[in-house]
Amino acid sequence: MSPPWRKGPRVAPSWALLILALLTGCPIAENYSDADGPRYSGDYRPVDAVPAAPPASLTVVTFNLAFAEHVTEAITALSRSPLVEADVILMQEMDAPSVDRIAKELGLAYVYYPASVQVDGDDFGNAILSRWPISADRKINLPHDDPYHQQHRAAVVGTLDIQGTPVQVVSVHNATPIVGLGGRLDQAETIINAVDGAEPLQVIAGDFNTSDPGSLTQTVKLFSGRGFQWASGGVGDTVDSAIGGLPLDSVFTRGLSPVDRGVDRRPAGSDHHPVWVRFAWPP
Repeated sequence: MSPPWRKGPRVAPSWALLILALLTGCPIAENYSDADGPRYSGDYRPVDAVPAAPPASLTVVTFNLAFAEHVTEAITALSRSPLVEADVILMQEMDAPSVDRIAKELGLAYVYYPASVQVDGDDFGNAILSRWPISADRKINLPHDDPYHQQHRAAVVGTLDIQGTPVQVVSVHNATPIVGLGGRLDQAETIINAVDGAEPLQVIAGDFNTSDPGSLTQTVKLFSGRGFQWASGGVGDTVDSAIGGLPLDSVFTRGLSPVDRGVDRRPAGSDHHPVWVRFAWPP
């Protein structure tokens, strides 16, 4: 039996993209543009994982693990307070073996869809890990591939069954500023349109790459105009970089009330710091 992270078929670059690579000197990414996959999933929750009583709160963590290179450090970070209280972890820049390992060690269910292949051959995509059953999931292909590498981006949608109450969560990794603010706002709006009206309780979170001036303000304005609250507002910078701290990672919600939030700035194996938001439950 092949391992659960065995790769599916890739989309080969066209002759036009190969010519572009030769002219620019930039390697062209291999992409997974199929809306149905590749898809990977697993469930390592204990047999008695679902409690009889409703939860006292719902905690969401979003974490970009920087090419999934330091999984051991990430597991350590996700195993300590306050991240250990997470009901759902939305991760970016992941490959299937890393997602599977984290889910297994933390006792979580997961679903993972890669969007592209890195130059080192590892897949690159988003994951949802959850203490609650994931009753449905899908991938949203995003417009505006990287103009130099043609790297594709996608969002991953999952519906959690919290004792009969569905909560839809989306793990997001928008393109870098190289596509322009308009392109990234279009990616965010594509996600909103894809889930609009699907469930009354929604969380859309991840790395929105809002590093350039005005991009975070415009992203928050877009979500606010579509009925979402910036649940992680006020947590501050989420990334360490050579030019200083950057506010790249955000959590947006519709139908849930945030009661606490923060950034865990201790070492976690990434230049991104995990962002967490605790929501009131029942909603």
